[in-house]
Amino acid sequence: MAETTVFRWKITFLILLVGLIPARGRAQVFGSVRVATRDPQNLALPGVNVTIKATTSTWSQTVTSNESGEALFPAVPAGQYVVSTSLDGFQAAQKQIVVLSNSVTPVSFQLALAGVTQSVDVAAAVQTINPESSRTETLVGRNDILREPDADRAGSLAMITNNVPGAFVMHDHLHSRGGHGVTWEIDGVPVPNSNLASVGAQFDPKDVDTLEASRGGLGTNYGDRSYGVFNVVPRSGFEGHRFADLTASYGSYQLGNVHFAVGDHSDNQKFAYFASLSGNRTDRGLERVDIPVLHDRAHSFSGFTSMIYNTSPRNQVRFVAAARTDHYQVPNVVAQQAIGIDDREVATDAFTNFTWVHTSTSGALLTVSPYYHFNRGQYIGGVNDPLVTNDDRGSNYVGGYASWGMTKAAHTLRIGTDSFAERDNTLFALRANDVTHLTLSEQQVLWANVVSVFAEDTFRITPRLTLTDGLRFERFSGTLTEHSLSPRLGAAWTIPHLGVLRGSYSRYYQHPQTSTISGPVLQFALNEGVDFLPVPGERNQVWEIGLGVPIHGWTLDFDAFYNQTKNAVDHEVLGNSNLLFPLTIEHGRVRAAESTLRSPVILKRLQLHSALSYMMAQGRGKITGGLTDFQPADNAYFLLDHDQRVTMTIGASLDLARQFWTSANVVYGSGFLRGNGPDHMPQHGTVDLALGKDIRENLSLRVSALNVANSLYLTGFENAFAGTHYANPREVSVQIRFKFHY
Repeated sequence: MAETTVFRWKITFLILLVGLIPARGRAQVFGSVRVATRDPQNLALPGVNVTIKATTSTWSQTVTSNESGEALFPAVPAGQYVVSTSLDGFQAAQKQIVVLSNSVTPVSFQLALAGVTQSVDVAAAVQTINPESSRTETLVGRNDILREPDADRAGSLAMITNNVPGAFVMHDHLHSRGGHGVTWEIDGVPVPNSNLASVGAQFDPKDVDTLEASRGGLGTNYGDRSYGVFNVVPRSGFEGHRFADLTASYGSYQLGNVHFAVGDHSDNQKFAYFASLSGNRTDRGLERVDIPVLHDRAHSFSGFTSMIYNTSPRNQVRFVAAARTDHYQVPNVVAQQAIGIDDREVATDAFTNFTWVHTSTSGALLTVSPYYHFNRGQYIGGVNDPLVTNDDRGSNYVGGYASWGMTKAAHTLRIGTDSFAERDNTLFALRANDVTHLTLSEQQVLWANVVSVFAEDTFRITPRLTLTDGLRFERFSGTLTEHSLSPRLGAAWTIPHLGVLRGSYSRYYQHPQTSTISGPVLQFALNEGVDFLPVPGERNQVWEIGLGVPIHGWTLDFDAFYNQTKNAVDHEVLGNSNLLFPLTIEHGRVRAAESTLRSPVILKRLQLHSALSYMMAQGRGKITGGLTDFQPADNAYFLLDHDQRVTMTIGASLDLARQFWTSANVVYGSGFLRGNGPDHMPQHGTVDLALGKDIRENLSLRVSALNVANSLYLTGFENAFAGTHYANPREVSVQIRFKFHY
């Protein structure tokens, strides 16, 4: 009976893998900065030279304030900047700001008359809260990635889970805000993935300059995935002239990593390039399914490049390309290892996009981004498996994103479109090593297309109150045809001496994955008493309220949201493996309260951060897509496998004497669902540490220890959605980084 059950689950899993199309989201490439200059009487001050400069590179721009005393920078990549002013007869001034994509960051200066002091130092407090934005967001900088334990390891998601509330890795997949529907982007251009949930980060963290995590109150150009948008601003040649760095690591479980990067830019800042290569291997690749780490080797190779050319002061073109391949052994339990189970997975991914950005004389910003992407996922069953399964899925898609935005008086208008077509080719084969000699083989080629248009206006009613409203229309055509009109509403209100209160109401339509079955595979399913329904799109409506509070350089942020879902997308796993197949549940809901805290640099040495989430993730009703036996469903809400009520991370970074530094993260979880619930597993906690030393200006050394106490706990136990998985054991590694010029 047990063998029959395993046989059936393997068949149904592979059936559903046939013909998957990725869900995607869209985003703006740049943010804008609007600077207002005033004299001591608070009157408009024209003719002020205003310069914005990146804190981590040589990139800068300068404009002159107009008759209204305003200077606009319409195309600024997300990240941290210094804005400075100069005008004869007035004291120079500077401010540090954080710029986020798809938003206008306001900066105000009231310049004093020139006196004895001719300039001022950069203020210690950074303006991290945008008083005109209704979004909930977190910005992670390059220094955070380089210092936080595990954050810069190839494939690691720690740069997200260390800093974003409600984000954690469970059975090797990122979960955020109670779901899987997240979007990865590079410079605001989306990078889709043909798998339901990707393993590891889409980019090597060592190639990341800034990670922008937008979690709530998303604009209409962000698209469909309501659980999070992770926009990567990559390193660029503007870091310096003819620079290179070589990073090598070695650690527990034969961990080895080599990363090599080069970059440069022209003296006139018209051209810049950055490129990197990375190779990695380990004996502990995927999350273990038993206490001993068995059959878990992994290796990967990747390359990345970015080239920027400013053809004129008003035109920029950018080319980005990346390629990677990952090879995994599927982990075994002791019994599987004893009989020689040898399943493997191979993932291959390559993409390229070309972006043209044009700024008109009126300050309008036009962005056009054609793209091409290839993604391939292979599941290769071992020759000695009782049931040898092979699935080879390749997806090609081509599309284009275009947007136009303009700030005029109290309004910022954005309109745009995003359309793509995809071809999905899947080959499925099955062979039974028993007396039945069952053999199945099927190949399918499926097509889908998405057409979308969006429009949005941000209206600054008063200096303290900003409203945002927009609409997004989307039409999907594949194994079924659907469309949606999604409104987005938001408000931000500055409360004097307190902070910025924000609220939003948003609807999202996550277009479905295209999948179907036919021929012998369908007949087998019918014989087993199940049938296949096309997977419909997920529809969300989300209410959210938040408060951002700046206190002497500290930034506290609180928010609460309620996500109500129709056709909630989830997945089931095959036993304890890393193999997933998607399904949709009639109804779902996620209720949560979150908070983040980030300190300034205290006493020039210490910086603190924390992320806290209290959340409940539930589903209700029948299966509306994927494989179903049509049995009536209990109409009561049930808990999803990734329901963990409390998730908290507390981190610190401290500069020590003699060029030493140390950082630490404490991660706490109240316990994931036990089986299918309603009970939860015991609470758990881990401590991660890193100790580094800058030996010379161009040479540094770091020692990292993850799960220092070697805490043993389950992240899943006999759950229909997640199987059984254990937390990773203690791992210690040593890293050396050498920087040089060529």
